[in-house]
Amino acid sequence: MAQNEVQLAAGTRSNLLLLQRTTASLERTQLRLATGNKINSALEGPASFFAAKGLNQRAGDLNGLKDGIGQAISTIKSADTGITNIEKLVEQARGLTTQALGSLGTDASSVSLRESLANQYNTLLRNIDTLAKDAGYQGKNLLVGSGLSIDATSSSKAAVNALAGIGSATTTNVVSADNYKITVTGDGAISGSSNDIARAQSDRGISNLEISGFASTTNANYDSITIKLSGGTGKDKTFTVTEGNETITQTFSALDSQIAVSNGVDLRFSHKFTSGTNVSFNVDFEAIEDVPDTAGVGVSVIEKNVDLQLIVTNQNGEIVTRDGQNLLGQGKLSNGENAFAFDSGTARVVVDERQLLQSSKYDAAVGTAYGTGANAVSTINIATISSISANYAVSIAAVGTSFDYQTNNFTTFSVTAHADGAAGSAAVTVAVSAGATNSVENLFAALVSGADASIAFNFNELKFTASAAQATAAEVSTTLTGQNISLGAIAVLSAESFADNTVTSVNITITATSTSVTYQYTDEFGGTASQTVAISGFSNAAVQSFTFSIQGGLNSGATFVLSVASGTTFQATGQELNFKVRGEFTADRAISFDVRKANAGSSAILSTKQATDASDANNLAVQLNETNTSNVTVISQNVQTNGQGLKLDFAQNGWNDRSDIDNAIRQLDAAKLTLRAASSNLSTNLNIIQTREDYTKEFSDVLTEGASKLVAADQNEEGANILTLQTRQQLGTISLSLANQAQQAILRLF
Repeated sequence: MAQNEVQLAAGTRSNLLLLQRTTASLERTQLRLATGNKINSALEGPASFFAAKGLNQRAGDLNGLKDGIGQAISTIKSADTGITNIEKLVEQARGLTTQALGSLGTDASSVSLRESLANQYNTLLRNIDTLAKDAGYQGKNLLVGSGLSIDATSSSKAAVNALAGIGSATTTNVVSADNYKITVTGDGAISGSSNDIARAQSDRGISNLEISGFASTTNANYDSITIKLSGGTGKDKTFTVTEGNETITQTFSALDSQIAVSNGVDLRFSHKFTSGTNVSFNVDFEAIEDVPDTAGVGVSVIEKNVDLQLIVTNQNGEIVTRDGQNLLGQGKLSNGENAFAFDSGTARVVVDERQLLQSSKYDAAVGTAYGTGANAVSTINIATISSISANYAVSIAAVGTSFDYQTNNFTTFSVTAHADGAAGSAAVTVAVSAGATNSVENLFAALVSGADASIAFNFNELKFTASAAQATAAEVSTTLTGQNISLGAIAVLSAESFADNTVTSVNITITATSTSVTYQYTDEFGGTASQTVAISGFSNAAVQSFTFSIQGGLNSGATFVLSVASGTTFQATGQELNFKVRGEFTADRAISFDVRKANAGSSAILSTKQATDASDANNLAVQLNETNTSNVTVISQNVQTNGQGLKLDFAQNGWNDRSDIDNAIRQLDAAKLTLRAASSNLSTNLNIIQTREDYTKEFSDVLTEGASKLVAADQNEEGANILTLQTRQQLGTISLSLANQAQQAILRLF
């Protein structure tokens, strides 16, 4: 080290050292005042310095966590806001169910209203899902859950959709994996609601209303039948019968009614719709006009039932059935979507009413007779019907012979049964006698061996299905009766154009003078005619032939020709002739019945399995201390409508059934509880995190304060120190100056 070349006196050196120490102390004190710390480096106090540094670092780490905690709070608040608004949508949905319960009628307007409400309900559910998905914040969504989903497999959907009459197979509200077996049963036999039939008969004045038939395998429907009657008292009666898009109109006149009454039978409406539905009923003018308050117009609706069941069975053996024979609102099979709700989920398929029967399993069967002449058939039986291999429409035609005016019927019929089906056609003609049950042998022999038809006839009705030429003059002559006149003198030469399908009773009264005789024709249907012929002395000298040209009534335009033998004696009054004239029988009424082959049916299974795996990507992990040994994880909860969330299924079956509405109400009530639990969970976590946020802020301040206590300088003390050191520095300077005065005195000697 270099030595100071200037030799200082001991006093000067002592003062200099004191001044240097004072200056150094002054600099340290000034540094403490400037930094506020009494320890500014590890050299000044390593223990306190490093302890304070550790505390400050920890406080800094905690301050860094506060931002993350604040963002977590915002994420939770975003989710809670979403739940609050979802609860509002759930309340709106609950209001729709209340409205639906208030319109549970089976009339068209009530059904339409419930369907509209169901669509609104579905819209609300979709908005719940949208709202839940929109509730995310900074990449985290606490309302969509883990993302786990279960759905029907594409292969099982394809298998179900391959069934005839079934499509758009899917599942909703799937809670757990399951297998749903889809089967169809029933032979498609058609009937009508007994209550609706009774009401229609009472309200319209019709009788023997029958809804029957087999549903078509290609054009069936489940539509109700509407019968509209128009025609007031004394007027023709017009019936308009509608099923689906098909309408038939038929008018019955007063003359039709008069003929029916004369024949002792009822007028009958009958029509087979392309769907396979047969509608028939008797028309009695008096009964119709006895019904009060119709004002000449009335409409009745008959709910149609079809023997067809769509059955879904899950792997636990639970069964849900939609039945075409149930009443509307009680699990009735319908065209369009049908839903089958299980605890594991809801299977849904769209039914095509036209073709669903093709998938059904049923045995061969023979239907009841239908058509305007259906009453002519009592029973139908087909031996070994199981051998029938095709569907047949069988029609029956008859030709009447040997009319018996005592029984007012033909004594024998030649009956032809014609079977027409996909496998071909066959016809068999047999002779039957009134009062017998006859087998129509070999009707199907040309098509299927051993399947013969045995049919019991009601012969009083069978005659109206028969065809027969108008009675000949000889046949009419056999009916002749008279009073006070020689019947042998009377002959019928011809009877032409009399009313079809009935027998007309004719009365001819004879009045005479000595020069002329008058024949006055009247019949029971209002026809009249008159002929006056010259005679002499109450007797005719030659054969007289004359023609009655009938006017008025049902037989207007008909002609009746009589011949009176010569020498016939007449009286002034009291003579009359009576005849019965059978008109042409034109097979006015028809008879048909259907034969349906057995069908094997088919089924398929709709399987559900896990479609996407669960993930914790939306869970919110919140770090609460610097070492992450204290943390909170907020689990993302699924409040969407699916089976892993609120379990709110879309409206089932258009809310046709009360049970479907009740099911929706139960789900909504459960969803409310789920939402409350989710909201409570979020609130709990929010309170915890907000508490820790406050704690973190306060604890960080504590750490900072503790670190300050270890190294912070006392400003008052340091201020006093600097004043003292400044005074000491000034004194040291003065002292050094005094020490140098001796040397300066020596210098003045020179």
